[in-house]
Amino acid sequence: MNNITLARARYTAVSLVAAVTSSMLTSSLLSAPPVRAAAKAPRPFICMYGHSDNPGVSAAFAKLVPRVTVIEGTSADARFLRQLRDQGCIYAAHVNNPLGATTEELVAHWRAPFDNDLNGRLPGGYDAIAIDELRADPDDSQQSQRVCRALATLRSHYPEKQIYAAATWHLGREAARYSQQLRAVYAHVDRLMLEVYLRETRPAYAYFAQWADRLKAVEPGLLQKTVFGLGIAQRGYLYDDTTEVGFFGHLDRQFHAIRSDPDAATMPGVMFWVYYRSQTEVTPEYVARLADHYYLQRNTTLFRAPQTEQLIANGQFETLANWLRMPGRGGVIERFRYEAVAGLQNDHDDHGWSSHGDQGLKMVRGETPNRASYQIDGLVPGRIYTISAWLMANRPGRRAGIQIIHPDGRVIASQETDRAGRGTQWNEWSRLLLSFAPAGSTIAIRLHDTPAAPGTVLYWDFIELESPSGAR
Repeated sequence: MNNITLARARYTAVSLVAAVTSSMLTSSLLSAPPVRAAAKAPRPFICMYGHSDNPGVSAAFAKLVPRVTVIEGTSADARFLRQLRDQGCIYAAHVNNPLGATTEELVAHWRAPFDNDLNGRLPGGYDAIAIDELRADPDDSQQSQRVCRALATLRSHYPEKQIYAAATWHLGREAARYSQQLRAVYAHVDRLMLEVYLRETRPAYAYFAQWADRLKAVEPGLLQKTVFGLGIAQRGYLYDDTTEVGFFGHLDRQFHAIRSDPDAATMPGVMFWVYYRSQTEVTPEYVARLADHYYLQRNTTLFRAPQTEQLIANGQFETLANWLRMPGRGGVIERFRYEAVAGLQNDHDDHGWSSHGDQGLKMVRGETPNRASYQIDGLVPGRIYTISAWLMANRPGRRAGIQIIHPDGRVIASQETDRAGRGTQWNEWSRLLLSFAPAGSTIAIRLHDTPAAPGTVLYWDFIELESPSGAR
């Protein structure tokens, strides 16, 4: 999880808080007595991590309330923060846990949002902080002792405020080794958000029950303060890493595993990391619906119907079965082997999780466009579906597109890109992604190079179709 920690450090670079560094003030904080008991955290505690004031983000997050009861982020938009207060949704200001920081430095940094009223526009300052993150500092280490003392000091001076802390997976898998921090959490923190980021290719759903038992062994009451953090990223730090599994079903099974275990089911909610690397707004909306199903309505049955898994049986072109090829005049559509294309990675993330296998689909644009189609039957009319396709080009900035076609030839949804070959933050592959609602039960997915210049070479792979709709 070191890469995830590094990414969070980049995210923290835009943090809204400035550390208070006065040694005199910090010294007085460390010695003053507590005032009164801390307020209670919301239950259920459904936290969407990663808010910012970037354009469109607040509107997307606002749609998730009240199913989401906590939003974590770096906002300094007092109007948005007051709006959340009025709705009963807590905003937790993002603060980090600097490596090697002293107790005094930690207290000064963590308290800053509590004292920041945004020049009078946020009366009383921020209601909560989220510390990112408690890490693998073993018992009796200097840093473990510093963190524990800082948490105690912070709580004593802000009993009316909410203190949340994220934690790396180490504190779950090896809870006994980090018992000092966990007991400090039990004594002084309102919610622990423990990361259990499961990829589709590593669906270790048993972790939820196992780690709940280990937390319980350290301190039985800790379960009432802990939620598991689930990975919803579908690019960059990518947990949607195979075409053999539907990601929406993968998330559903994680909720179900938590709610099915006697100990984990007593935990007050869940947290999701992270909004800005998921499928636009589709996946955050889906996890909010899962939260509603499992925590607000308190259901324990699976949300999804079994038939709503990933629907393309040959999305990685192991063969060309089920794919109808329609080459343009002078064009080419054929399978290619990655080993035959110098410098072309056979995955679309820098961790190598999302393997493309040995082969993919190659298009060479001729005088007229190439088209490759895949027909799907048995869809539910009016239900929302998402289609995703990854592509690469022989030169940066090539154009390509994807279409959803009804049997009568109507194009009901489409998307084009001029970034094929430019890639994303960590990889040269680009992604086409769109949502649609069919009017009938049959559609065709069409990959094409209509907007590309003659001679353009495109490589396609990792095509997925699934629905975020549940069984209802």
